[in-house]
Amino acid sequence: MNQTDFERRQKILRNHMNTRRITACFTGHRPNKLGGYDWNNPIMQKLKNQLLNVINTLVIRHGITRFISGGALGTDQAAFWCVHLMKQKHSHIQNIVAVPFEKQDQYWKDEHKYWYRKMLEKADEVVYVDTLEDYRVPQVPIGEYSKQKMHKRNEYMVDHSGIIVAVFDGSKGGTYQCLYYARTSYANQPIWLLNPKEDFQLRIVQT
Repeated sequence: MNQTDFERRQKILRNHMNTRRITACFTGHRPNKLGGYDWNNPIMQKLKNQLLNVINTLVIRHGITRFISGGALGTDQAAFWCVHLMKQKHSHIQNIVAVPFEKQDQYWKDEHKYWYRKMLEKADEVVYVDTLEDYRVPQVPIGEYSKQKMHKRNEYMVDHSGIIVAVFDGSKGGTYQCLYYARTSYANQPIWLLNPKEDFQLRIVQT
């Protein structure tokens, strides 16, 4: 960690300590590792059921009232809609989407674009991460695609959350990088692991 990153994280901790205590974020695999793009496939159904249980536990036992998801296909959107459904039981919770850049859905299929935009309409708050000074990617216009912006989105979610819910099978990829960032940036941050290879049984570890 360089000095600039260290100072940025210290500033975030000072300014957002109270909200981090009541915030959880989600990270996890895309549909190709979750049974495909059919939302009704058995793997996705198991994941959604477990996410509902996890969200309910976080609200009741841990005082979490803010949930951040990243808007991507797969885990992110499953988590968002599970929080949306759980608002029927816990109306005070907030459902927040951290979008890496405005054109995230530019090359998606029409059906996926429809549900993505419906999600943004239903969200309590939408954060366009690449517009924030601390998370901008140099030489890439705001709103335009950059793979690095995906990582910056993950950094934003970790920086602003006290608990991470990770749908993770141990493989390399974006979720791996997100958890690596958490482990190398914050001490003793709880990670609630749901491994698709272990039937999404909850395992809680710390960074």
